[in-house]
Amino acid sequence: MRPRDLGVLLRGGSIFAVTGFSVAAFVLQLVTKFRSQGGSFYDFVNKNQLDAHARTSLLGWLGAGAATGAITALAQYFWRFSRQSPVARAQRVLRTARIFCPLMLPGLAWPLLVATEWDALSRITGIVLVALLAEMCFRDAAGELIAGSVAPGRPWSRRFISPAMALVLLGVAFYSVWMSYGTILQHRQFATATFDLGNYDNMFFNALHGHPFRCPAVLPKGGNWSMLSTHTEFTMFALLPFYAIHPNAETLLVMQAVALASGAIPIYRFASRRLPRWAAAVLALAYLAYAPMHEANFYDVHFQPFAAAFTLWALDMLDARRPVLFTVFFLLALGSREDVPIGFAVVGAYLLLVGKHTRAAITMTAVSVTYFVVLKFVVMPRFGSWWFSELYKELYPPGENTYGGVVKTLLSNPLFVLKTLITTEKIVLFLQVVAPLIFLPLRRGLLWMSLLPAVPFTILTTGYHPTVEISFQYILLYVPFLFLATAMALAAHPESANETANGRASLAGAMAGIAMATFLTTRVWGAMPPGDKFRGGFRNIPEFRPVSAAEKQKARDLAELAAKVPKDAPMAVSDMEYAHVSAHVDCLALRSGYEGADYILYQEGAGGGEEQASKALSSGEYEILERRAGSGVTMLKKKGR
Repeated sequence: MRPRDLGVLLRGGSIFAVTGFSVAAFVLQLVTKFRSQGGSFYDFVNKNQLDAHARTSLLGWLGAGAATGAITALAQYFWRFSRQSPVARAQRVLRTARIFCPLMLPGLAWPLLVATEWDALSRITGIVLVALLAEMCFRDAAGELIAGSVAPGRPWSRRFISPAMALVLLGVAFYSVWMSYGTILQHRQFATATFDLGNYDNMFFNALHGHPFRCPAVLPKGGNWSMLSTHTEFTMFALLPFYAIHPNAETLLVMQAVALASGAIPIYRFASRRLPRWAAAVLALAYLAYAPMHEANFYDVHFQPFAAAFTLWALDMLDARRPVLFTVFFLLALGSREDVPIGFAVVGAYLLLVGKHTRAAITMTAVSVTYFVVLKFVVMPRFGSWWFSELYKELYPPGENTYGGVVKTLLSNPLFVLKTLITTEKIVLFLQVVAPLIFLPLRRGLLWMSLLPAVPFTILTTGYHPTVEISFQYILLYVPFLFLATAMALAAHPESANETANGRASLAGAMAGIAMATFLTTRVWGAMPPGDKFRGGFRNIPEFRPVSAAEKQKARDLAELAAKVPKDAPMAVSDMEYAHVSAHVDCLALRSGYEGADYILYQEGAGGGEEQASKALSSGEYEILERRAGSGVTMLKKKGR
């Protein structure tokens, strides 16, 4: 055998040995007998705790697995010894090893799922490595399976709805129902609060009753339009008809879940113009299983989710050359928040650099930049000061706490800016965002620009930790651009545009890598079902459980007592109860004080306003109107009211 052919045999044998080792590891992880020797498997994975005898036994079984793989390679090599040349037999070993190499993945992935005590950086790094290995393994396996069996390329059939599209629609329906159920369940278990579900419910309710952009919980003395000092969420008016069907915080939770779910449809449409439909469906389902989106979805209600959905629809319509629908969704996206135009400006710049949709790109960029500047520097300052000024406190030059000051630091002191970027929490955020997509947007030309829309509002910030955690709404500024960029990255491969063996194998490997990374990250940080590190905003989300009888009784008591408050009477409500009665024009946050309130509604012993209620009683200005003994829900009334 020539040295080159010996190398082929050794590569195949090595893959067989590693696969055997990994399969043995996976079997040992599942075997009860191993778990009972010298401590549990969980202690071994999390703390490396295993006694000497059990560890020796473990190493023996792993060695046996590797030896079995090597022996299998040799057996295949000597099979039909006299009928085939050594070269053909060595190549057969390597091809077979490539086909079976994905079997090594479960043994590596399982410890990542049970490693509950690892820090986030270690865990996401492990997930990245396994996902990239999955891409290589499935690419090699697919390449061997389909080599020589690919028919000449032909256009994919275009029907109104394909089986792949039907699968995506089922995924959309499942996400809508599951996330609506989960978020409503958390709400009914009193895990939501004034900030932010109660605030948005109150703002929607005020807008519905002729008081636009008014939220007494945030600005007690603010009148109509006063909330424009914080955010410019004009799309609220387009959503009001849906809210009016049942004015309630739960309606907003359903609207948010449905909006996010709908984003899978434009992702599928956009990707299916460039990729086989099965690959487009996998990408759309990966979006629905995207862990960062799950966590943000569970943090009450915000406008970033609506902005993400409308952005996806707008860019899909732009790609499909549907100018009217593009304009509608573009305006809805811009109206969702003042930071959304940055994303469209980046898209416009990208399109100009690659020479596509030039007229639309120029118009979109000009409108977006103008809209952002007018809002941030003209409209919003007229309604009050910018309370987010501490977001960039380390980047401000002395005496310049403004966006302009941040820009000066970026241009004049880039190394200092780099120092603020390289922190553990920001590295974890970056990996959690791009790992489920196996870094594909960063591996193809200018598609790295898909990260830019969110950078000013996440990675660049220095004084507000929610902007660098996936459990908050800011993460959704990344989502639409990264997923569309991933579709373009997959299509940008030199062989992906035609149905060659290499093209199919490369695409299969990439989609397998996305599937593996998505599965692992979702099981740890996602909601289907809730992972062990699953969070929503500031709190950990436990496994879903039914609403208890005590919680149902408390909700009834709150509703009955709130119904006794006249529609025009100001009412102050404690924090965890606020979102349940926030459909009231003058609903104040009790934790900020009771000044101006004619009625005070709170739960004894629950915090979030009880101290203020006690002050109100001791002042002699209020009296107990009613107290529900079972739940401790109490209503105070101002004397003489």
